[in-house]
Amino acid sequence: ISLLMATNFISNTQAQSRNNSKDDLQSLSDDFDDPSTLKDWMRIFETEQTNADQLERFDISQTRKGWMVMMPYSSTWYMDYRGILVYKQIKGDFVVTSQIRVARRGGDGAPRSNYSLAGLMIRTPRQVTPQTWKPGGENYIFLSLGAANRPGSYQFEVKTTVNSRSKLAVTNAGTPMAQIQIARIGDDFILLKKTPDGNWNIHQRYRRTDMPAELQVGLTVYTDYSTASRLQPLQQNTQVIKNGRPDLVAGFDYVQFRRPQVPAGLNGKTLSDPRAVSDAELLQFLGDYALSK
Repeated sequence: ISLLMATNFISNTQAQSRNNSKDDLQSLSDDFDDPSTLKDWMRIFETEQTNADQLERFDISQTRKGWMVMMPYSSTWYMDYRGILVYKQIKGDFVVTSQIRVARRGGDGAPRSNYSLAGLMIRTPRQVTPQTWKPGGENYIFLSLGAANRPGSYQFEVKTTVNSRSKLAVTNAGTPMAQIQIARIGDDFILLKKTPDGNWNIHQRYRRTDMPAELQVGLTVYTDYSTASRLQPLQQNTQVIKNGRPDLVAGFDYVQFRRPQVPAGLNGKTLSDPRAVSDAELLQFLGDYALSK
């Protein structure tokens, strides 16, 4: 799996050493050096009792030392389709950051099945089982890296879903690796990215007044929308598809959680509104500044 040959452009130890020791979210962070921390991550298929583990490979520091590696079966997140989420429960404001690298299954290069990506995701918890599930209940935001509507090329996909109505945007990435960050400050959600040859930039902003204080915050992977979408949502959500064309291997170098330190001058402003708060003002406390004091 050639993604495992990648060279880090920020080491997990460097990222972790920047944690604020007084931050109450620090203990949730993971630099993926210890395989035993796999048990600290919750899984949607377990939480919602589907008994359908849609990951063919899932380990910490075994496939590659110091990385979490996920290789999904065909699955997707769209409208009522529910895919893979490896997460922790976070209450209140937070900043979550990870470094992600993606590749196709058979070697280096971008995935060749459509909508095959990996990223950071936040989601409103659902108290459902396959027996009590009803459509219209998905609420989430994610930013991911991989191949979206142009298989074989690297792209970013950003998506916001309200009551299972999904709106997405796809942009060129041109890289197999990026740092991705999502910040929640009240009802405002800021999504950022940084490629190896660039600086942090604001990718998207959302205002989501519907999201509760406590959210599922973590990592998602999905692949082969063409196959997954042939099933009805509840079918796709509750089974492992083994006859599809999945083409994604994703590596996560670290995940860091921390509380945002918003400058006093921005208190009370609508951070999701670029007319009220500029990108430059957000980058005064997000991006690299959210990785250190």
